[in-house]
Amino acid sequence: MVFRMFATALVAGLLAAVLITGLQALITTPMILQAESYEITDPTHDHGAHDHGDHEHGPADWSPAEGTERMLYTLLANVGAGVGFALLLVVGLSFEKASVGTGRGILWGIAGFAVFTLAPNLGLPPELPGMPAGDLTARQIWWLATILLSAAGLGATVFGKASIIKVLGLVLLVLPHVWGAPHGVGDSEVPAELAARFTAATIVLSAVFWVMIGYFSSLIFARMGRNSAEA
Repeated sequence: MVFRMFATALVAGLLAAVLITGLQALITTPMILQAESYEITDPTHDHGAHDHGDHEHGPADWSPAEGTERMLYTLLANVGAGVGFALLLVVGLSFEKASVGTGRGILWGIAGFAVFTLAPNLGLPPELPGMPAGDLTARQIWWLATILLSAAGLGATVFGKASIIKVLGLVLLVLPHVWGAPHGVGDSEVPAELAARFTAATIVLSAVFWVMIGYFSSLIFARMGRNSAEA
């Protein structure tokens, strides 16, 4: 069973990562490059006007080269995320009492999208380079708390038997947004229309990514189970 779960996660994560990387290269990468051009050509940003006595251009300023290198790093990140998310879904599918089908896998994928993407992005939408951002530590704490509370809330709402449990689940879902996400303050040269398109495209692609992970995970997990039974 353990081998079946890890093998399923590996194959499903790889397949989903390859497909989503291709879509990102066509849809969101051009937006990122456009936003980066505003950083480079921003006439209000005068490096000579700032006194950074201890600032040196080093490893922190490194970024992958355009083209193949950027795509390979994006693919590598997507593979890591895809395999990890697929493993979470496979663990959930392994507890299913009914036979595992692609429909159930897609539902688990939608749940993963709701917890890991939709809920955090309601407070901290995806941002392009050059846009103001809040304190990194505060953002990370809010993001992690939102995922944990959303997962617990969704689980309580869907699987809870008693009404009080379902109500508690709804409270957990709303709580991080009542708390509020930390936002950055400042101006940006990035056009608002470009930022809005990037946010929408990123969320949609994330939904596609999760659905693919759910579909491939359930398909491969069920097929490996049938092969094991027949062996």
